[in-house]
Amino acid sequence: MTLMVAAIMATTHLYVGWRLKTVINSFSFPALLRRMPIFLLLSFYLLPATALLYYLIWGDPDLLTWPKVLTYWFWFGLVFSFQMATWFLIFDILKLAFRTLSNWTRTQIFVIYQRAVMTAICILFVFTAAKMIYDTHVIQTDFISYKSKEVPSGLQNFRLIHISDLQGDEYTGRKEIARYIKKVNTLKPDLIIFTGDLISYGTNFIDMAAEELSKVVATHGLYAVIGDHDYWAGVPDIEVAFKRYKIPLLRDENEIIKVDGDSLLLTGITEVYSKHIDRAKLHSLAKAYPSLSFKIMASHQATGKVVRQAQKSGYEILLAGHTHGGQLRVPFLGMTFSAAERETPYLSGVYKAGELFININNGLGFTLAPVRYNAPPNISVIELQTK
Repeated sequence: MTLMVAAIMATTHLYVGWRLKTVINSFSFPALLRRMPIFLLLSFYLLPATALLYYLIWGDPDLLTWPKVLTYWFWFGLVFSFQMATWFLIFDILKLAFRTLSNWTRTQIFVIYQRAVMTAICILFVFTAAKMIYDTHVIQTDFISYKSKEVPSGLQNFRLIHISDLQGDEYTGRKEIARYIKKVNTLKPDLIIFTGDLISYGTNFIDMAAEELSKVVATHGLYAVIGDHDYWAGVPDIEVAFKRYKIPLLRDENEIIKVDGDSLLLTGITEVYSKHIDRAKLHSLAKAYPSLSFKIMASHQATGKVVRQAQKSGYEILLAGHTHGGQLRVPFLGMTFSAAERETPYLSGVYKAGELFININNGLGFTLAPVRYNAPPNISVIELQTK
C-alpha cells in the first residue's frame, strides 16, 4: 500500500518538479542550490525506498517500527505535494490568462509568477505541517442532538457517547488512549458504545488498550463490538482482555438497557471484512423484541446490508466507525480524496438513510499512516430528546 501511495505521489511530482525547475533555474543560484527542490521531493520517498530495500533483502518489513521521522516525512510529503500541484495549476492558468488579456510583457508576468510560486511554497509548507500536527493530536467533541417521537420519556436528555477505533499500537500508546478516555469521562455519559478496533495489529497492545478503555465511567456502562483489526489479531484474545476488564462485548447479540422505567434495545453485530453477519441472524436479532420502540444498532462497518436491515427493522440509530473519518483527506483542486471515500458514502459524522440516523465516529488511532489531515480524532456526544 505504501508503494502504491508513493506511485500516486510521483505523478504529482512529474508536474511539480517540472514547474519548480523552471522557477528555480531563473534565479542566479549556485548549481547545487538549484537542485535542492528536486532533492526535497526525492527525500519524501525515503520511507518506501528503504522499505523496498528491506523487503528485497530480508522480507516483509514492519513499517510501524520504522524510524518515525521517515514515516512522518513521507505522509507530510503526500499532502504537501498535492497542495503544491493545485496551486501550480492555478498559477499556470492565471499566467496564461494574463498573457492573453493583459498588456504586461512575458518578463513582467514571469517575475510575478516566480514570486507567487515561492511564496506559496513557503506558506503551504508551514500550513500543511501545522494543520497535520493539529489534526493528529486534537480531540474534537461533536455534540449532536437527536430528536424523535420514539424516544421514551425516561430517555429524555439521555447522553449517549459513541467512540471507535482506538487502534492501540506504537503510535497510539497508553498516554494517548488515557488522554482520550479522560476527555470522554469529562462529558458525563449515560451510556458509552465502542464500535471496534481496539488495536492496530498483533496482540502486544490488546491488554493495555482494553485496560485504558475500561476506565470509562458511564451511568449505564460501556458496550463494545468487534472491529476488523480485532478480528485479524484474534477474537479469543480480545474476548479474554474484555472479560478481564469487565467490558461487555456484543457479538451478534441484543442487550436491553433499562433507564428510569423505560428500556432501549442495543444490538451489537460483527460486520467486518473477514466476517459478515448472516442476513437471517441479523433479521432475527432485529425482530427479537417487537415491543421495544427505541432500538440502537452498533456495528464496526456501516455496510449497505446493515443500513438496509436497520431501516427495515425500525432501528432509530446506527453507530459505526471503521473509516477514521478518512484519516488523510488529501486536498486537490478544491476536493478531498481518501481511501475510505472510495469505499463508503458514510465517511464521518451524521447521515440520514430514510428515517435511520447514522453516526460515523472518526475514532482516535491510525491505519497505515500515523497522521491525520482534515479528519481529526473525535468523540460523538448524542443527546436523546423527545420530539
